[in-house]
Amino acid sequence: MNENIKKLIEENPDLALLLSEKDHQINSLTQQVDTLKFTLSKFNKELFGKKSEQMKKSDDVNLFNFNEPEEHRNLNAVEPTIEKVITRKKTLKEQVKTVKQREIIYDLNEDQKTCSDCHSTLVEVGSKTRETIEVIKEAIQVMEKTITYKCPVCGVFHKQESPHLPIEGSITRASLLSQVITDKTANALPLYRQSEDYKRIGLSLSRQTLSNWMIKSSQLLDIIYQHMKQTLLGKDILHVDETTVQVLKENGKQASTKSYMWTYVTGDYDPQMVIYEYQPSRAGKHTRDFLSVFKGYLQVDGYQGYNLVKDVTIVGCLAHVRRKFYDIYVTLSDEAKKDSNTKTALDYCNRIYHLDKESKSLSVDDRYTFKQTTIKPVMTEFKAWLDDKSLTCALESSFGKAIVYAIHTLPQVMNYLNDGRLSIDNNKAERAIKPFVIGRKNWLFSNTPNGADSSALLYSITQSCLMNELNPYKYYTYILDHLANSKVNELKLDELMPYSEKMVSKFHMTKGTDK
Repeated sequence: MNENIKKLIEENPDLALLLSEKDHQINSLTQQVDTLKFTLSKFNKELFGKKSEQMKKSDDVNLFNFNEPEEHRNLNAVEPTIEKVITRKKTLKEQVKTVKQREIIYDLNEDQKTCSDCHSTLVEVGSKTRETIEVIKEAIQVMEKTITYKCPVCGVFHKQESPHLPIEGSITRASLLSQVITDKTANALPLYRQSEDYKRIGLSLSRQTLSNWMIKSSQLLDIIYQHMKQTLLGKDILHVDETTVQVLKENGKQASTKSYMWTYVTGDYDPQMVIYEYQPSRAGKHTRDFLSVFKGYLQVDGYQGYNLVKDVTIVGCLAHVRRKFYDIYVTLSDEAKKDSNTKTALDYCNRIYHLDKESKSLSVDDRYTFKQTTIKPVMTEFKAWLDDKSLTCALESSFGKAIVYAIHTLPQVMNYLNDGRLSIDNNKAERAIKPFVIGRKNWLFSNTPNGADSSALLYSITQSCLMNELNPYKYYTYILDHLANSKVNELKLDELMPYSEKMVSKFHMTKGTDK
């Protein structure tokens, strides 16, 4: 009996060690299962769920019991009028007042203006007007004739020289080039679809022809692009983002290898413009080289390559921090959502966003003060909460990874507090790159690096037009003709930019005709 007890005592440490190893293995497998469930749920949401990251009102939790109604009360405030409360959208008839108009009159023939009963002459007593809209897409063959005169005495010839075409020796005028460029870069219409569309109105324009026109147009427009780029780099706040693009014929790379389109956008308080730049990779050196003369605040996501840029202050993106927690939150059951740490993290982010939105109505100086006195304490509290949770959560779990990402990113997000002009996130760059992503889904790839560079240039100008509410078709029609018929040293480039007061006044989309 004593020997059995002795044997059991000797075996006990081994069993305890084995049990501990099994517990560790079970915990590891449980975390793997949770991670796989989260990944599967995330993929299902991306494929079949809504893209919006807004939360239901029923999900909102008043984490910060600030008694806002009482805090902002003013019982003597003047009630707003109904007109101020209800902002009525313009009707279609009101919108078309700026459209070119033509009149059609339905009238009786002269021999019908006599009464068939008594043969008296009819007298007009009124009319009824009906407003309609028609759109006609047609090709017009323009016959340009230059008439030559000769002095009968001196024998000297005189003629009015015809203006230069944007592409000399081509059949296309600026208006057709403008339509091709606008359809590709603003309407996401691939060139092969444009080619088919032109066939339906009697024009046989191959995809190759349209592609050549775009590249040659971009060569003429390069002076606009370079001036925009120089102006953009002279500012002290930029938003940056990047997305993939496939280039089929690129030296030293397979056709399936990813290349990248980088996007640089000015801040909210500067002239609105965006510059796209094609690069063969995502290496941080590309942004470093592009921004070699830039100094100031760089608003970006969490990509580490931006840290290579010198003489800049990196401003992080709260939207990316929030998204990490939101992706977990939507996978939870309704019961699990109520008191979850994920919900608490979202509450912090939502509160910061609410305060930031409140600050946007203030002047730059007042907004800076508001950030320091009102938003900074909330961010500091959020950071302390993250540090505390990092000590108790499983860092390998989805929630743990979100915590680690937030702890690493939040100090850079808090740089947004340093200037009243800075944004809380990098959504401006994401919005700027979205039109390119939508277009890429349609045309899939660029054939050569030259085509990718051309796309970058034209997207830059088109999207800068749209950011300033310019009609890109009218802008391109004007600017292509102007560049083709002007000497470079005589160009007033500042006045030709899509964000200039002159161009905005001339081609704003609310105007029906050019001034």
